[in-house]
Amino acid sequence: MDLMRLLRSLEEFLYELVGWLVFYPRTFWRILWHPGAMARYTRLELSQDADRQFQETISPVLMLILSVILAHVLEMALKVPLPANSTPVGQLLFGSEQGLLLTRSAVFCVYALGAALGTLRQQRLAVTRDTLREPFSIQAFLACPFVLGFSAGELMARTPATHLAGIVLACAAIAWYLLARTIAFRTLNRSGWFRAMGLVLASFAITTVVVVAVLGVLVI
Repeated sequence: MDLMRLLRSLEEFLYELVGWLVFYPRTFWRILWHPGAMARYTRLELSQDADRQFQETISPVLMLILSVILAHVLEMALKVPLPANSTPVGQLLFGSEQGLLLTRSAVFCVYALGAALGTLRQQRLAVTRDTLREPFSIQAFLACPFVLGFSAGELMARTPATHLAGIVLACAAIAWYLLARTIAFRTLNRSGWFRAMGLVLASFAITTVVVVAVLGVLVI
């Protein structure tokens, strides 16, 4: 019986893994080119029963996790040296592959969470598990191209031969992320371009300051 359960679990895992190979690029492409439509799609999917949600794509949080892992795999494949850190906490956060993976995951999740909290604040809704689910899911989707683009740019910037190209790629990833969040906000809310962009820029700036400040306090 234990062997049969193990085989069934392995079968389900392999099927899920094969599904990721099909649905990850498909979902990523839709996010990259149609962020507003993906925001509407996420809202529609979350209104359905749990076992019927995201049948055509990968779920938002899993998509974000896979994007972070893919960025980390890219770093390992390119064999880019890890950031130099002399402090004990810096070594813990950036001194190993595991630490860097967890740190990168936490940072990008904070961006998705900050954007979701900003959405609830604009809608004047209390922060609960139910109200947070939709905006966080939308922001988890939107963060995926940002994760890969910014991470790839940061990796290239650490190499002298591609330093400038890396900076350009990282800035392009940030610009796309801000534009995608603005489009998604306008899609789901009645708002003009200037107001939407202003809210997104303010939220992004606040989140960036918080992330940099926390990392600075921990590392220095």
